Amino acid sequence: MLNKVERLCDQPPYADFPRPEYDHRIQRIKEEMADANLDVLVMWDELNIRYFTGFYSNHWPPITVCPAVLLIAVDKEPVMVVPDFFQGVVEGYTFIKDIRCHNEPHVTSHLRELPKLVAGLAKELMGGASGRVGIEGGLTGGMTIPRPLNDIDAFRESLPDAELVYAADQIWNVRMIKSNMEVDAIRLACEASIKSFHDLVADFEWGWDEKDVGLYIRKKLLEYADDCKPNLCMGSRRQVFMADIPAWDDGIPLMPGDRIVLEPLPEVKGYWGSSGRTFQLGPPTEASQHKTQIMDRGRQVAAEVTKPGVTTGEIMDAIIDTLTEGGLHCSLDQGGHGVGLCGQEPPAIALGEKYVVKPGMVLAVECWMFETGENFQPPFNVYGGEDYVYVTEEGCDIFPAFPTDIVSLGA
Repeated sequence: MLNKVERLCDQPPYADFPRPEYDHRIQRIKEEMADANLDVLVMWDELNIRYFTGFYSNHWPPITVCPAVLLIAVDKEPVMVVPDFFQGVVEGYTFIKDIRCHNEPHVTSHLRELPKLVAGLAKELMGGASGRVGIEGGLTGGMTIPRPLNDIDAFRESLPDAELVYAADQIWNVRMIKSNMEVDAIRLACEASIKSFHDLVADFEWGWDEKDVGLYIRKKLLEYADDCKPNLCMGSRRQVFMADIPAWDDGIPLMPGDRIVLEPLPEVKGYWGSSGRTFQLGPPTEASQHKTQIMDRGRQVAAEVTKPGVTTGEIMDAIIDTLTEGGLHCSLDQGGHGVGLCGQEPPAIALGEKYVVKPGMVLAVECWMFETGENFQPPFNVYGGEDYVYVTEEGCDIFPAFPTDIVSLGA
């Protein structure tokens, strides 16, 4: 059973964004819905719900409760469905007026009944059993409904007369274009990464291993940002090449001549920022400096060609051409991606992609090159990095980034 409750708190004291921002996001998605002839949009995903409402909870990983469901009708106020003990969370973080509380939400039979109740609410908002119901699915961005398959089946079966329509495109069309508030949050997160790098260069000690570096960066990020994910960190003498992993204590101290790739993942108001870099341990060799400069040029060219109207596939082509001209081989199929509440969002900067760049997008531009020893054995040297750019009407602005002339630790 879903009980409709009245707000006890008129204004959310802990909202991540103000009422005009909330209204603007809801209005934009309703416009997308109208263009797609959707009557109701149902969202179960943590980041979609946070984006459109500001709702936040650490209860998303457990599968013994459903923290929230958001329904947006094209012609009505949004509705939030939450466990009864989360009414205060909705009121504290969001501007949602129509709150439906799910009673005894941990009881298994009640939890399994929730998708049917949500389907009934969709019918209520449509004013009948038939209509077009948007769901989190489609080709763009791998968006899914993060609930057990039996729950999804129950939801679909409870709407036999409705047409369920993939609505990932409509959701991403809104989320890909960042507001000034979102851009500011991403910029602050990027600055946290840069500060942590400067601290690392100043404080690095010989004898540290991957885990020492990773923990140091993470502690610094928590001084400069709201939160952070375990940052990506890999040394060149790791026994097995493992890209994009958190720091690990493998008992191998960092030594002169090694390289280490670092990508901090700080968050400000849920928005990610970064400035991925690879560091030389000790003075860089002439060869490593040369490769670093070419990879830097690849990112620079990517930023130079990023502007409204260009496709993301064309940006990738520019990266590959630049590295090839410099005598390096780019083996990756991706040269960047969108960023926001997730570290990797559409659009993808990748081979053959046809996404058209638009003003308001925030993109990561990156290029990496991996070198391995004979028979894919250590050392595994990484070159390259990642920067963020904000697309303007004329081109793009580069977010704060760590200077690439500071490439050595312990030099």
